[in-house]
Amino acid sequence: MADKNHLLSRRGFLGTTAAVAASASVASPLVALAQGPAVSAAEETKVTFCRGNCGANMCQFDVKVREGKVVSLLTRINPDSDPETKGRAKGCLRGISMLQTLYNEKRVRYPMRRKEGTARGAGEWERISWEDALDEIATKWGAYIQQYGGRSICRWSIYGSTVAIHGSYGAWGRLSTLLGFSKLLPGADQAMMWTCQQAMGQLSVGCDGPSIAQNSRNIIIWGANPGECSPHEFRYVLDAQRRGARVTVLDPRVTVTSTKADKHIPIRPSTDSAFAMAVVKYLIDNQLIDWTFQLYYTTSMYLVKKTDGKFLRDSDFGIPAVPNGNSNSTTGVAYVDDPAYIWDNNLGKAVHIEEIQNPAFFGTFTVDVNGEQVECTTALQLLYERVYEWTLERAAELCDVTPEDIVHVANALVNGPTILMIPNGLGHTMNSHTVYTAALACGLLTGNFMKPGAGMSYCAVTSTMGWIPVSYYQYTVPPADPLAPTYAALKFPEIMETGKYAGNDAIIKSVLVVSGNPISNTPDRQAMLRALDKVEFVVTVDPIMTETAKHSDLVLPAAQWLEEEDTSYPMFTPYTPYGEQCVEPTFEHKTDFDIAKAIACRVGYEALYGESFDEVFSQLFYTAVFPTTADGQMITRERLQKEKSIRVQPDGYFDTYFLLQDWRASFYNENPVPINYFGVPIDVEKERLPYFEPPAEGWNESVGGFAKNPLAEKYPLLYMTMHNRYRTHTTTGYNTWLLELQDGPVLHMNEQDAAKRGLVNDDLVKCYNDRGFVVLKLRIDNTIRPGMVDMPHGWQEDQFIAGHYQDLTPSFTHPWDCNDNYYDCLCEVEKWEG
Repeated sequence: MADKNHLLSRRGFLGTTAAVAASASVASPLVALAQGPAVSAAEETKVTFCRGNCGANMCQFDVKVREGKVVSLLTRINPDSDPETKGRAKGCLRGISMLQTLYNEKRVRYPMRRKEGTARGAGEWERISWEDALDEIATKWGAYIQQYGGRSICRWSIYGSTVAIHGSYGAWGRLSTLLGFSKLLPGADQAMMWTCQQAMGQLSVGCDGPSIAQNSRNIIIWGANPGECSPHEFRYVLDAQRRGARVTVLDPRVTVTSTKADKHIPIRPSTDSAFAMAVVKYLIDNQLIDWTFQLYYTTSMYLVKKTDGKFLRDSDFGIPAVPNGNSNSTTGVAYVDDPAYIWDNNLGKAVHIEEIQNPAFFGTFTVDVNGEQVECTTALQLLYERVYEWTLERAAELCDVTPEDIVHVANALVNGPTILMIPNGLGHTMNSHTVYTAALACGLLTGNFMKPGAGMSYCAVTSTMGWIPVSYYQYTVPPADPLAPTYAALKFPEIMETGKYAGNDAIIKSVLVVSGNPISNTPDRQAMLRALDKVEFVVTVDPIMTETAKHSDLVLPAAQWLEEEDTSYPMFTPYTPYGEQCVEPTFEHKTDFDIAKAIACRVGYEALYGESFDEVFSQLFYTAVFPTTADGQMITRERLQKEKSIRVQPDGYFDTYFLLQDWRASFYNENPVPINYFGVPIDVEKERLPYFEPPAEGWNESVGGFAKNPLAEKYPLLYMTMHNRYRTHTTTGYNTWLLELQDGPVLHMNEQDAAKRGLVNDDLVKCYNDRGFVVLKLRIDNTIRPGMVDMPHGWQEDQFIAGHYQDLTPSFTHPWDCNDNYYDCLCEVEKWEG
């Protein structure tokens, strides 16, 4: 818990903030800009939205501007507000502190070049002109392209700005296509994103917040802490609870969210898939299945051929499959009309769904396929065989819960409508993608989809809110290299060491970093730095001198969100997320659109860059998917500029279909397609259904028949880096107001583990393993489970006493998802004597 001396009253907080800002303004003109002129000056209101990817983003704000300076941000109340919902207005501390990124001492004010002869990261810079910066880029990139091809320049983007034109999509996507760049794919959260796209056809299938508040009878929050990280959506959970809904939280820690729950299940870390499979077994054993839902919406009764593991379909009988024009947007697998077969108990044969009289949900049957006897088993039978070993007793031992805890979750699913809130954090260990397939099976068997108050989503609220602006800007140029590779970022060190990737040549001479801070947010940081040092020319485009920018050769000053106009698709909100340019860019900042265009023109592509930003931005509204509003009216740029936000979905929305083959959801993966950015084969049969395997490293106890990792003798503590309310990765990491509310980077440890090591609160400690170390303050915290430590996420190298928290994290990954496994990590802690 925080020391009482660090707790500030609201008056104390405001006074401290004013004092800090006032003292800082003497030394920094940037901070002085934030103060603005006298209150009596004329004030105007602009509108923008938060573009950092917190998982519940697109919150809109009213931006108060005086004499060209932003002086405050307020949560925007939408035009159709009412006393109860206030028009679904939302926002949090991170978004409100946005102006402190705009007026921050760490803003990159001018193009900066690393001084010749100095080391990357040493902080030795010289200011250069935009002309010199663009000339250097054009000269070096031109030489690389001529000698090695465009793919020798690699774009490394994460989720720093989720917008349509600026950020990593439209503008930089166009330049990358035109010059044939390769890409480094971030592995953050791929365990969830890739798996859910495969299994469900979209990232989440569920309902909106008001539907949860009004209809959910049970809410299961699994490995999430929305009370801190997604307060915008957690309010609907609390509304539902006040109405009588029951909230269950599964989390190893005691969190703000778990303290609000009706039941907290402190599960052992990384055992969630086993817990979910025990739930599935219990549901089947006790016939707690929604059979009508299975018949109409799932593949439970589909016959699976023993020969190849695929569903028995018309094409097996020689009837051609017909493409239906749909496909999985992530895997690219085309969907076809190819009806599947089901065994009818009355007829004693396999038939199409429309012919069924008495379907068999369990069993193995022999089907005559053009004279060949083919053995087939129902998908639900195969699921049951997979989960059969996970009895209540075995799962309870492994997960460190009681059998009653497992039964409680099963009953909560049966007593629906139930929403499953399952976030990215569960997917941060090796094999953790199986959590999502197992949880999906729980929801499907109990019919908790396609109805008000039900579904599965990582922020509880569905992301499919309609009106998707489509920027064809990046595709309307001839691709220099249609086969330009995408590399898993975790393999970056291997590429730079061997010059190979998946058996092919992989030459990277230059790295372009946009919309991200990968050196601070990618595991095994020391390996990443060694790899980056092998790159000849590193260019970073960012509003802030981030950790990655410090390790670059050339840094270009990008405009901040408040200095540019953009939009995006409405994620978790029924309103178009419009952001107008609130103020003119300060110093020599330029938008991503203008920078990318300037580079393209510098290398001879002026003819392909004749469109202005206004023209490109307007195209979004002509090419949008679902281009109408909730009342059927078209969304136009002119209307959006006038109204600032437009409702695109009515309250009470819920998803009504699965965009999958046959329009049916399936816990059985007929065609497992790995993300496979490095050519390593997967165990196809294993990946068809949920399974449990311990993490690769982070398994420090022998339990449930699984021996602990021998490395735990040397490093006995699980190392986690959780999210909290103050940070969206590193995006808000230098915002003064938020820093005032934190006690610097601290390591949270249970008092039992501290006592074993002779440690007390506020000790400076070294947390370390074979990959690296970090030195920081210790916080005794009994909300942390014994045997683990937690280092809150989002700090950068200049904020630690020594070392770095990402120096400890591992770079191994699963070929299924190329996922970043931040929590699959062991460590030890000792008092620091430095």
